[in-house]
Amino acid sequence: MENPRLIVSEKERELMRSWIIGHTAPDIQVRNSLDRLYKELENADVRKEEDMPSDVVRVCSVVDVGMPAGRKNGLQLVMHADADLKQNKLSVLSVLGSALIGYRQGAHIVWRLPQGDQTITLERVDNSRCDVRALGAQ
Repeated sequence: MENPRLIVSEKERELMRSWIIGHTAPDIQVRNSLDRLYKELENADVRKEEDMPSDVVRVCSVVDVGMPAGRKNGLQLVMHADADLKQNKLSVLSVLGSALIGYRQGAHIVWRLPQGDQTITLERVDNSRCDVRALGAQ
């Protein structure tokens, strides 16, 4: 199964590229996920902010996902420095975070997780609290 093409804003693509290049991955699994995300960003459907669909996972989205190991609800994708799994804040540079970014609600994504290749179902995407303009300003 081939994953759908990523949809990202111009700003998010450039930010994620720079984060990936500047990030020292803690292990080969994370490095491989980031390399794959970087390649997918090269072929992404890049849009102006005003043309972004409301159901695309972005840096700030809150998502519910289904995976073979179970369902995860209320995960918020955040910049790496803001990640805190106790608060459900998932780094976009983590294996799962890099698997979700740029996909639309309803997508079935095949990604290599620590347990092997897994299909992740993107069940809900909430961007109501997103302010993408503030990204990179920190």
